[in-house]
Amino acid sequence: MAKKTEPRTKKELMVDLLREAILSGEIQPGERLLQEALAERFKVSQTPIREAIQQLIAEGVLSHSPYRGVQVAEVRLAEAQQVYLIRAALESLATRQAVPNLKLSDVAALRANQLAFEQVAAGGEGSTLQINNTFHQTIYSAAGMPLLEGLIKSLWVKTPWDTLFVIPNRLKDAAAEHRRILDAIEAGDAELAGQRMAEHLEAGARALAAYLEGKSE
Repeated sequence: MAKKTEPRTKKELMVDLLREAILSGEIQPGERLLQEALAERFKVSQTPIREAIQQLIAEGVLSHSPYRGVQVAEVRLAEAQQVYLIRAALESLATRQAVPNLKLSDVAALRANQLAFEQVAAGGEGSTLQINNTFHQTIYSAAGMPLLEGLIKSLWVKTPWDTLFVIPNRLKDAAAEHRRILDAIEAGDAELAGQRMAEHLEAGARALAAYLEGKSE
């Protein structure tokens, strides 16, 4: 008999909801998080909000100071480089595991996503962050490894997306990298798809480092 899944607590649900709000851009970097406002937004009491905030502060996703309150933590270059290094390893693994499990409908969704990403990269309308998230999450969800997917999400909230997507030419480069990943997926080559996912993240890390170092000069 299959083991029954333990029901999730309100705190666990709020941790996930806050992570998703940060990843989607609903909660912006530098935005002050107030328990009362969050409780009203998510229709829960302040207790699970407070507990979720405390966990995310402990994880480094949020920061707290007496003067600025609770905010999305700023990511420094040295930390971002570590995040990308770990992400490359985990996300290439997830991609390799996912390729054999991706259905025709998943691949069709990835093709549609790729077209939308290329249109945004060319100056069209659309949420870059949401389109990018959907591309990656469609792949990682197919890996069938919830623990791995959770680790990846915990690192995504530590990635400075707001900075990454304003780097000149980065969107066009990322669109081309997504295309190479998709080509490998469509060919059914799990190893190549994983390799190209790692290359995609390594390219993002290099672009971010060059941009931040240039701003500091």
